[in-house]
Amino acid sequence: MAGVMAAMDSIASKFAEYEYTIKLLTAKLEELAAENERLKANAGAHGTLKLIYSDDNQPAGLRVKAAQAALNVETPKLNPVPPPLDLVAEPVIPLAELIAQRRARQDRLEREGHDIEVSPTGVVRILPKPGSNGGDNSDDH
Repeated sequence: MAGVMAAMDSIASKFAEYEYTIKLLTAKLEELAAENERLKANAGAHGTLKLIYSDDNQPAGLRVKAAQAALNVETPKLNPVPPPLDLVAEPVIPLAELIAQRRARQDRLEREGHDIEVSPTGVVRILPKPGSNGGDNSDDH
């Protein structure tokens, strides 16, 4: 009879151990289900990945995978960007030479007595002398 009682105690202890294990597994399952709901409610895939890799309770391997997946979003690749305008530089005229050109032009205009017309866009037109039949000597400087 003692052997039967020992066997019954062993079965009872195993049953209690299994019950305890089932309670632990149920609690863990409920915890994971709540976390799953929290992740589903999150705004987007990147937010979910960010929550996973920043959660210290997650396994290191899972955190690394989540961080790798989020890396492309958080640090995008740098691609060449075309220039916004198609610009062509004008030839550079040294300042002294430009001043000499402008003074010579002004002196010529004053000698010839032409009238000058400047449009709102900055285009300069040299008008012929009154009473002359000369052509239009327009200059765009």
